[in-house]
Amino acid sequence: MLRPRNPFDLRSFALGAFACLAALAMLPKASSADDMAPAARAMGPTAPPNGFVIHIGDSFVDAGLKQALRPKFKEMSTRYLSFARTSSWLSSWASDPELDNLYWGYRPALFLVTLGANELNAKPAERRAHLVHEINRHFRSTPCVWISIPIWEGAPRDLVDVTQRESAPCRFFDSSQVGARMTRQSDKRHPDAAGGALWADAFWNWLMRERDPSKGFWALKPAPPDEHTPAAASSAQ
Repeated sequence: MLRPRNPFDLRSFALGAFACLAALAMLPKASSADDMAPAARAMGPTAPPNGFVIHIGDSFVDAGLKQALRPKFKEMSTRYLSFARTSSWLSSWASDPELDNLYWGYRPALFLVTLGANELNAKPAERRAHLVHEINRHFRSTPCVWISIPIWEGAPRDLVDVTQRESAPCRFFDSSQVGARMTRQSDKRHPDAAGGALWADAFWNWLMRERDPSKGFWALKPAPPDEHTPAAASSAQ
């Protein structure tokens, strides 16, 4: 004789299904400018063999950088997603629960950060050190790289130095090595398409040298002793 179904079991099932749908709805969406090809969209949340790379930041991410990086990651069977906000700061990202959503929603193989353009002139830059730490905290143990803003002529380097010094355990890529050679948009700040491609190429070459595939496809080698020492970077200009 069949027993009647326990109504509490049905209620628990319905609540669980609702919670799952709500969690999926909370996953952040990549910017409309970062739409994937139909074949990639058809994959849904499933990552390719080498996982996801999540790139957060401000308008400099959209200035030729993401456009040149995406095909490079695609060739490595990695899905690259950018989440750039034109008007964003270290503080707005540090306090945003979206970082946790990105971590738990995608469990990325690598985080990239490009932030600071909107606050280069903020004084004193030292007050933003704790924001770098807070952003890093959201990455947990995920490999991560801070790609510094390629500062323009006349802009102070103070915040870049703070970010360089405080960004460990993430790695740090100093974009000033290409900043002077970078062609820019009419605002003389943002890279144009060619400048963004130059920037992406320099970062990509660095990333390929610094990978440690023995620990994971996008795992990184330990930083050399002077990587987080701004004075060393400045003297190398």
